[in-house]
Amino acid sequence: MTTLERTLRDIRTSGSKCLVGYVMGGIRDDWTDLVRAVVDGGADAVEIGLPFSDPMLDGTTIQRASLAALERGTRLEQVLDDLPDVSAPLIAMTYSNHLVARGAANFMGSLSSAGVSGSIVADLPFEESTEYLFEARAASVSPVLMIAPSTPDEDAQQIARASGGFVYAMGAMAPTGPQHDTREDRWEFAHRLRSEDGLPIMIGFGIDSPERAVRAAHMSDGVVVASALMEAALEGASPTSIMRTVATFRERLDEAGRR
Repeated sequence: MTTLERTLRDIRTSGSKCLVGYVMGGIRDDWTDLVRAVVDGGADAVEIGLPFSDPMLDGTTIQRASLAALERGTRLEQVLDDLPDVSAPLIAMTYSNHLVARGAANFMGSLSSAGVSGSIVADLPFEESTEYLFEARAASVSPVLMIAPSTPDEDAQQIARASGGFVYAMGAMAPTGPQHDTREDRWEFAHRLRSEDGLPIMIGFGIDSPERAVRAAHMSDGVVVASALMEAALEGASPTSIMRTVATFRERLDEAGRR
């Protein structure tokens, strides 16, 4: 069991809700300070975006963040070399281009050597993930798999069993970022996946406010907050401001967990 899985399972067992934050690697000169700020604000784990020129599952905010990093000359190896030493497990968020270009074994080995505990390859179909899953586990990196609201229940259960660390439940059939659809029934598939002995189920995509995070957490074991943080970072928010934003999400989730 990786540090990522153990951490999130322990939080669920304690009766709390898990909070995963996000920082695009290389988005700014002080991006490592942003990672520390997310952890200091109370995130239980942090996704580290690996810049990519065509992030097809990401909305405008994360696309802008990726472009900002690439325009600064940021490269994957540089992000891994510069990862800060923080108390929370780190998760690499990437696309299959990085995986294929470097080879699954080499890529997962690089993540492991950099101290990364989990990996998400957003555009890799489950049917084509056999090598990735094998090499991730061989490198002691949790292969976090994604499930969409449209995924048939039987397929969703199979994907959940194959996943590592946690199961990433896509909160909308749309790119990341703010969502106009406020119906909570779109999260019911995440609720159906939950079990006491299974992996934690985390809802991401569209968790753009503490209020929405609380509503999503009622249907899951926790949430992933990404665009809300990166929008602020792109607008020049200081690490202290980012920390306070994360702390607000943390406080509201903790309040909801005590009810």
